[in-house]
Amino acid sequence: MLTNEEMHDLMDIYSPYLLQVSFMYVKDWVAAEDIVQESFIQYFKSYASFEGRASIKTYLTKITIHKCTDYLRSWASRKRTLGKLFGQKQTHSYEFEAQIEHSELMKHVLQLPIKYRESIVLFYYEDMTTIEMAGLLSISENTVKTRLRRAREMLKVRVETLGWEELLNE
Repeated sequence: MLTNEEMHDLMDIYSPYLLQVSFMYVKDWVAAEDIVQESFIQYFKSYASFEGRASIKTYLTKITIHKCTDYLRSWASRKRTLGKLFGQKQTHSYEFEAQIEHSELMKHVLQLPIKYRESIVLFYYEDMTTIEMAGLLSISENTVKTRLRRAREMLKVRVETLGWEELLNE
């Protein structure tokens, strides 16, 4: 059983990372925060069954990705998307969000379909290997490689309108 102090330590260590991962999926800070909280709750409830075959970070990331996928399928996600279309404004502002706002390349990454976006983010921003990504996403390594290749092709098309010097200066 985890002590309260151990729980807080885990949350302090992994929350910023999991929030970034969650935001990359759902593109909504409020939803990302909720998903991270739900991920920790699930982890703490199922802690006894954690076998330690992967690191805690990997395990929490996998839980978070599953929660993001569930959220994207949910009515709450569709409702927020419709709200954005009709002009409802978000009030949250975070440092990570500010970095994304100033990065033209990241704006293009966020426009990719989810399976390609996650491949780019995990490979380039989280420095994961294709083998690690395959384990985390529960897909084959060849599927990871295919998604990365397709994502790069999509990004190439999207950023051809930008000067490469502009992207290099980021």
